[in-house]
Amino acid sequence: MSEAVRDAAFFDHVGYSTVWEDERCIDEGLRPAPGERVLSITSGGDFSLQFLLADVASVLSVDFNPRQDFLLQLKVAALAELSHDELWGFCGLESCGERGGLYARLRPRLAAGPREYWDRRERAIRRGFLFDGKQDRFLHRAGSLVTAALGRRAVERYFTSTTLAEQRAAIGPGLRGWRWRALARVLFSRAVFNRAFDRAHFRYATREHHPATLLREQVEGVFLDLPAVENYPYHWAFRRGFRDREHCPAWLRASAHPTLRDRLGRLTSTVGDLAEVLEELPEDSVDCFHFSNAFDWVSLAQFVVLMSEVVRVARPGARLCYWTNLFNTHRELDLAIGALGGIREERDLADGIHRASRTPGYSSCTLGTITKEW
Repeated sequence: MSEAVRDAAFFDHVGYSTVWEDERCIDEGLRPAPGERVLSITSGGDFSLQFLLADVASVLSVDFNPRQDFLLQLKVAALAELSHDELWGFCGLESCGERGGLYARLRPRLAAGPREYWDRRERAIRRGFLFDGKQDRFLHRAGSLVTAALGRRAVERYFTSTTLAEQRAAIGPGLRGWRWRALARVLFSRAVFNRAFDRAHFRYATREHHPATLLREQVEGVFLDLPAVENYPYHWAFRRGFRDREHCPAWLRASAHPTLRDRLGRLTSTVGDLAEVLEELPEDSVDCFHFSNAFDWVSLAQFVVLMSEVVRVARPGARLCYWTNLFNTHRELDLAIGALGGIREERDLADGIHRASRTPGYSSCTLGTITKEW
């Protein structure tokens, strides 16, 4: 990963409190099975925790940004120490006047690095740490602006709709209005994204300007064509919360809480460069690879090098997944297959997950199986 990306100001603190990619890429795409071993990019930590629900043997969670690791360790400590009611209050999802006291309870479970970091983030703890990520704050600001453009009543009717027909009747007129189209041209512009995220995010951008029209169309498609009741990412962006304790990220669900608490010992996290972590792993040792959108930030040559290490450490039949955002260059798995062999792309499955994604902003989801056949 380039120094420009590694040193970006965006990563001075927590960049992502939650994972924006659609979680179906895990259960439907990677299909983790009991006893398997997983390598997962940490990001917001949601997917690294979700793997435990599949009864995998181990998860190694990796991120180059230590603040993302500190976030994951806080989530692990909260899961281990707090009841589900307390967890939701501590996250900031329900009113809670004692977040400081809850933090004091779980603080001894934190190692020195995350403990010192969260000790300094007292305001974030008291507000609810899920609201601390830079991307999450951008999503909430964007949600407020889009709500104003579409009309608050229309957005509320959308979230209370029980059928697609009701959704379209509620939100369709606003999506055809000039206010929404004018806002989208500005909100989804490269200038706004450079400021909200970081210019280094777009080091390998395919276009000089951010594809605002395509992103607007994706946002509209999710509004019109996917059930609102199931779309917890839109609830998070537009309502700063979730519909209930089951329509939310898997690690936060009430039904998952006892299972996760029992399996937290199977999760290990580390801070480091992905290439270096892969190099240290033995051959035939990993069954599932969740790469988030990490390849947005590496060169084509480095992508092929990373894939060669993936093939080496993968067990035969291992699966991999990665996303590409709308503005960066898609790293074609075919390039790695042509250079290395040993991989079969699962294009139809990946395209289906991408088309049904509840989270706009990506040009593709990529899935592959490591065959080790050359």
